[in-house]
Amino acid sequence: MRKTACVVVGLLLSGTHTPGADRPARTRDEAKRVQGKVVPHEPQPLSRTPQRIFGTITYDTGTNSGFHPDVFAGAANLNRTVGNRFNSAYTLPLLMTGMVWRLTVFPANDGDQSVSIADTPTSMNTAMVLVFVNAPLMANQFNAVDLTPGVWVGPDFLGLFIGQFNAAQTVLLGMSDMSILGQGFHAIQAFYTTEGGGLQTMIDMVPNRNAMLRANVDILVPVELMDFRIQ
Repeated sequence: MRKTACVVVGLLLSGTHTPGADRPARTRDEAKRVQGKVVPHEPQPLSRTPQRIFGTITYDTGTNSGFHPDVFAGAANLNRTVGNRFNSAYTLPLLMTGMVWRLTVFPANDGDQSVSIADTPTSMNTAMVLVFVNAPLMANQFNAVDLTPGVWVGPDFLGLFIGQFNAAQTVLLGMSDMSILGQGFHAIQAFYTTEGGGLQTMIDMVPNRNAMLRANVDILVPVELMDFRIQ
């Protein structure tokens, strides 16, 4: 019996035709269907090369709840600056390096005023000023100040507004009193000095506020965070 079965199998194998003898060869998809299963597409391994993303990091709601500083203190407000510490977006750390091309600000007053970008604050609550730009601004509306060329920053930097240099500052910049998309509060205040090529000193948080100051950026992020969006 076993011998007979072997002979039958041998005859069947010897009678098998090559695929191209009678009909075209099955395509790969046809073969999958005949076998009763479809093999899912296997994703290509992710490249770890950083990808470039353009956007505007926004912490404020767009509604002004008052200007800061809201108390006039004479000489105590000399060269006071107000702005945001940019170190997150959509609850994630920035995890990036890149360029800032524009700051958008909501000032209280008309006239020539200034914006600046500063580096990561030190443990002494100071930060090196990377750029300082003067521009004619309109009160009670958003003004875009382009930075040409752009300013190279790391994953933690400051965007700041100052009124007129060497003047006592009050009611400088609009403030939002709500946090959006779980990003928390980022408003800071500091004082500008020309020492050391330009420094922001006495950097301190403004509690429960986000400055109405936005940073337009061109950043690099790991490809794993390609769903990381900036608004």
